[in-house]
Amino acid sequence: FSVANPKAKLTYKVGLMSNPEMNLLGNNKIWKTGQWYWLASPYDFDNEYARVRLVNASGDLYYYFVHYKIGARPVVSLATGTRYSEGDGSIAHPYVVLTD
Repeated sequence: FSVANPKAKLTYKVGLMSNPEMNLLGNNKIWKTGQWYWLASPYDFDNEYARVRLVNASGDLYYYFVHYKIGARPVVSLATGTRYSEGDGSIAHPYVVLTD
């Protein structure tokens, strides 16, 4: 997403998916990216360190200490009636969605 790309402008903020939102997707290929990425759900504290939920490279839910460098997979919430039109999610061909 950038200012120079008119197809990839956002009106609303982008965030991280929570653990309950991941569960709504079901455990499928959407989770499995080959990369580790953070979720927006806390797990617990271990002494002075916080641990947060994440998805590992195999697509399994896990938790880890927040001071480690792990990727982020941003998400946006789409309104009911929104449908896919074109694009593959790349910079050159961003997703285009249409609303009713």
